[in-house]
Amino acid sequence: MTARVEQLESDWRRLIDAARRGDEVVLTSLGQPVARLTGVHPPPLPQDRRRWLAELAHLRQSVAAGKTTPSTDEILDDLRSERG
Repeated sequence: MTARVEQLESDWRRLIDAARRGDEVVLTSLGQPVARLTGVHPPPLPQDRRRWLAELAHLRQSVAAGKTTPSTDEILDDLRSERG
């Protein structure tokens, strides 16, 4: 797609939408190309998300395994029982 620089003021939303869809927009001034507008691709997701989630679950278990302090629910139950 080609657009004149003068069109930017009135058509910038349409031109950005075209770039977002994957179209390349070449901006011209006096018939000569002066700039190129292209979309930006989002960063790729982690290659092996399942492996990462498994590692995270393992880390959570290893940290929680040696827990010796009471849970929040246990503390609240204890406080409620003291109130009567």
